[in-house]
Amino acid sequence: MKRNYAARASMRVAIGMLLGALCSLPFVAQSASATNANPCMSELLKPLLTLAPKTATPPDSNGGFINRIASCNMWQNFFYLNWPAEAGQAGKPNPKATFGTPGATVWQTFASPDQIFLPKGAKPAPWGKWTADADIPSAIAAQVRSGKLHVLRHAVKVGDDETKLHNTEQVDNLVLYDLQTNPVYYDVTLNKTLYDYIVNNHLYEANAQASYAAKKAIAPPVGSFEIKAAWKVLSQSEIAGARFFTTSAYVIAPGGKGSVQTVGLVGLHVFAGGGSDAQGNSAGLWATFAQIDNAPLADQAHPAGNFNFYNPGSNAIPNTPTKVDGKQVPAPTQVTQVWPDDVDAATVTHYAQSLVAGANAQAPWQYYKLIDTQWPRGTYSAVPAAPQNAPLPLAGSAGEPNTLKLLNPVLETYMQVTQEQHAAQRSCMACHAYGQVADQSVKYATGFSFLFGRAQAASGGKKGATN
Repeated sequence: MKRNYAARASMRVAIGMLLGALCSLPFVAQSASATNANPCMSELLKPLLTLAPKTATPPDSNGGFINRIASCNMWQNFFYLNWPAEAGQAGKPNPKATFGTPGATVWQTFASPDQIFLPKGAKPAPWGKWTADADIPSAIAAQVRSGKLHVLRHAVKVGDDETKLHNTEQVDNLVLYDLQTNPVYYDVTLNKTLYDYIVNNHLYEANAQASYAAKKAIAPPVGSFEIKAAWKVLSQSEIAGARFFTTSAYVIAPGGKGSVQTVGLVGLHVFAGGGSDAQGNSAGLWATFAQIDNAPLADQAHPAGNFNFYNPGSNAIPNTPTKVDGKQVPAPTQVTQVWPDDVDAATVTHYAQSLVAGANAQAPWQYYKLIDTQWPRGTYSAVPAAPQNAPLPLAGSAGEPNTLKLLNPVLETYMQVTQEQHAAQRSCMACHAYGQVADQSVKYATGFSFLFGRAQAASGGKKGATN
């Protein structure tokens, strides 16, 4: 009898274990399926990327921070920054709008450097109360002030000959031309968090800026965004193709007059600041995005397709300007992407594109990709004991950044070649490490941002940099 009881007990245990295993199978399968479909799930199965107008606060970098998480964070920031803006409220998304609908995006309603770094170090206007530049025709000034019309005037990423950056020997100062020989235009914007930081600390005036930096390190604070965009003038066929985010812009050609044209976004740098008053990651989190049709990979044997900056029938040397007597002349630039997209970035891009297309099949943002991110390993003191001079070191407490290669083919076209042999100079952080205060008699660093070099002194009218 005891043997029968023991046998029955053993059978009940076995059946229970079998049923328990069977019941758990669907949950395991679902979890694995969700993980495979969504690369932006945390270990606790919380989504790190949703199609919503919210930001992803850059975490302090540490040994556990990985490229996949950084890619998810920056795609989340991309959604926020490119969400349709609330009319009449600079820097605020319209929560009722559908992502990808026409109109100004959040970052397009941010401030431009020209609106905060004024002649003779004058105090900037309150946020969102800016005026149009004097060279903007009165007939369109109201549209410019409201953000309905963009102004593009810089065909060279770092500005003209009179406004070069300090210590930027790694910047090539060349023009990128599309296949129609139109120059690519660049602009920079900054959000309210960074705007308020500059205004509240009087960092818009060169002398006050230098005095501040002598006592306390300048670093874009947590929650700040600095955006750099690249635009190409679109042909009618490109407009009809609907593969670009487009905007109407008052385009001022180099040495020429301005005109209203339709332009398409081809590249976007995003710098999410991470400085703080205690200790933070002042190097922040960097990412660069691109329109997917820009250029083929350099190692493709016979690239086929329609590209924005590559002609399959051309024999031109890739990523090389056309020069006559040592000076660049207008000619289509044959562009290739020297380094492939990061594997994690590509995986997250595929998922992000599916979110966009699933919510709005007409959204142009499904035709954009993340090339890669860059971030320092370990914490990086935002307030060192003594002021730091530029260039800032790239290494944090846990070593070098996650990558030393981060260039965008339409924002650093020629640097892909010129910096190929200089491993330490092939990334956003490597370049921006040279950011410093406007007063050239000192070399105080400005937290990996070139913005502060634009400041003028209250007397003397010093003209700063334009990157």
